[in-house]
This record gives sequence, C-alpha cells and structure tokens, in this order.
Amino acid sequence: MTAKDIPQVMEIEELSFKMPWGVESFVEELKFPISYPLVAVDGDDNVLGYVIARVTEPVLHIINIAVREDARGCGIGSALMKRAFEIARNERLVALYLEVRVSNHRAISLYKKFGFETIRRIKNYYSDGEDAYAMVAPLNGTKGAA
Repeated sequence: MTAKDIPQVMEIEELSFKMPWGVESFVEELKFPISYPLVAVDGDDNVLGYVIARVTEPVLHIINIAVREDARGCGIGSALMKRAFEIARNERLVALYLEVRVSNHRAISLYKKFGFETIRRIKNYYSDGEDAYAMVAPLNGTKGAA
C-alpha cells in the first residue's frame, strides 16, 4: 500500500465496516515500522482489497482486512491471507491473531479455512457494543496455504 492507494482503500473501508477507520489511520500504518499494509490490485491498479497486519511478537496481528464488494468471492481475501501467512513465516512468528465481529459469518468462514480457531469471545469489543471473537492460527501446520 502506498499513499496513492488510500482513497480507494477508504472507499472499500467505508462500504465494508460499521465503524470505518479514518484516513489518518491508514496514513499512520504506512509509517509504522512493524506494520505490513498491503493491497491487492488488478491490471489497472484498481485496489480490490487490502490487509493491515502488525508484528506483535510472537504473532502477526491482522488488524484490518477487506475486499471490494464486487470482487468478493474471487479469491482476493484468500490471496491476502496467504500473503499474511508468508509474512508471519518470514518474520519467524508462531501464529496469526485477529479479532472479528461475531456477526461477520463470511469472514469467520474465511478465517476457519486458514486454520484460525476461536480462542475467546470478547464482550462489547466494538464501540457499538457488539462482541468479537479472538481467533488464532498457529504456524506449526499447513493450513496457512489453504
């Protein structure tokens, strides 16, 4: 991800989440040395999806991931997750970790495909009061290549 990608990323963000990040959050991620802000683009440099991951030893924390609505179901989310697993392995981390809204069944299904398991439910995690599942995928298996 570069600064030129942020307007398209913001469009995806605002259409994907009840409480979207502000533009300043994405700008900060570009500067953060332990952050991996990545985009998936088509041949015309249109952003199809993105992932923000941070190295928080000993895990790679998936902070934010979204795919443009008209590109969902085409493997973009899977490609971004595969890249996150590659980063975690390259950084010699032990697992990937994320939080997800309990109502986001599509995302939960994708994460389970990659070997994520729910480790706990976090009450009132989101500012609108919705709970989140904390999920982890250890790197000792092969599911990260799903």
